[in-house]
This record gives sequence, C-alpha cells and structure tokens, in this order.
Amino acid sequence: MKISTSILIGFMLFASQAVALSKSDVRKIIKKAYPGARISEVEKETYKGEKIYEVDFIHDGDRLEAIIGLDGSIIKVDIDD
Repeated sequence: MKISTSILIGFMLFASQAVALSKSDVRKIIKKAYPGARISEVEKETYKGEKIYEVDFIHDGDRLEAIIGLDGSIIKVDIDD
C-alpha cells in the first residue's frame, strides 16, 4: 500500500506541474504566435467555466485579446473592444 500511495502522490505532483503556466510563459506563447506583439496585460480569468489567461496585445496595428488555456493552448483570439 505504501508504494501505491507514493506513486499516486508523485503522479499528482507531476500533473499539477504539467499545467502550471506562468504569466511569463503566456507572454512567450503570444510572442511566438504573433511576432512583434506588444502585450499590455495578462490576467487569470474564467472562460466557459475553465481557468484561463486573458491577454490584451497589439499586433500589426490591431488591438487583440487572446484566451490561453492553462495547458498553453491558444483557445481564441479576437479583436479587443
């Protein structure tokens, strides 16, 4: 039983680290997808019941807003109102 518990705890720690995404990571994701982007704001928010990062940035003169999943995926990019 001791071995099973250790494996479970190790898995839980690994899984929590796998989705740990910092604001710095989010900035890198946007800059890779949108070279030259000027990021003005990165905030943690909730989108459709899921925790996400919301990023406001300017790219090629357009004001944009991106929704980034905690797994690093770009969920949505739209014109910022």
